Amino acid sequence: LRPRPDALLRLGIFASFARSSRSMRFTLLLALAGATASAAMRAELARAPRRPSVARRSARFVRTWPAAPSVSAVHSLMSDAAAPMDPVPAPAPPPPEAAPSKFVQFSDAFSTLFPLWTVLSAGVALKAPATLSWFTTSYFTGALALLMLSMGITLTVDDFKRVLSRPTPVGVGFVLCYLMMPLLALGIAKGLGLSSALTAGLVLVGCINGGQASNLCTYIARGDVALSVIMTTSTTIGVLFMTPLLCQWLLGT
Repeated sequence: LRPRPDALLRLGIFASFARSSRSMRFTLLLALAGATASAAMRAELARAPRRPSVARRSARFVRTWPAAPSVSAVHSLMSDAAAPMDPVPAPAPPPPEAAPSKFVQFSDAFSTLFPLWTVLSAGVALKAPATLSWFTTSYFTGALALLMLSMGITLTVDDFKRVLSRPTPVGVGFVLCYLMMPLLALGIAKGLGLSSALTAGLVLVGCINGGQASNLCTYIARGDVALSVIMTTSTTIGVLFMTPLLCQWLLGT
C-alpha cells in the first residue's frame, strides 16, 4: 500500500516536534493544523459529485439529439397530410314534433277569429235584434262559464304559483283598473261635454272590474293567461268596495 502524502507530512511533523525548541514547536503546530485542514478539504471534495467535462457534456448532447428522418419517412408524412380527412358526421336532427290534431287546429283558428265573431254578432244584433232574442241572461252566464273553463284547461297549478310568487304585476293592474280607468272615463265625459246621465254611465263603466273577454284576448295574443286570470279575479273581488267608493268620489252619489 502507498502511504498518503498528508499522512507522511503529519508523521514528519510529529517527529520534528519531539526534537525541536519551543518556537519551533509552535511553528510545527501551525503546519500540523494546516495539513489537517487541507486533508479535510480534500475529503469533502472527493465526496462531492463530479461535474462532467465540456467534452463529455457535448458527447452526451450529441448522443441524445434525435436522428434526422429519412426521405421515405418525410414522403410518408406528406402523403398522410395531403390525404382527404374523413368527413365529420352531422348531428342527428331532432325528432319532429307531433302534428296537432284537427280539433286543436280548429280550436286555435276559431279562437283567433274571435274579433270577427264579435263584429258579426254585433252587426246581426243591430240589424235584426229578434235573431238573438233567445240568448237570455241564463245563456249568457253559461257562455261565460264555458269561456272561463276553456281558459282554465290551458293552465296548470304551477302557472298560478308562478304568478302569485310575483305579486307586483297584479298590484299594478289593480291600481290602473281603479285609478286610471275612472279618471280616463271622467276626462272623456268632460271633454265631450256629455250630460250628467251619460257621464255617470261612462264613469260607472270605468269603475268596474275587468271582464272574462280580456282572458280570451290574452290567450289569442299568446300572452300570460295565468296572469290575466289572476288580475281579473283580483279586480272582481275589489269591485265590491272600489266601485261604490269611486262613484261617491267622482260623481258625488
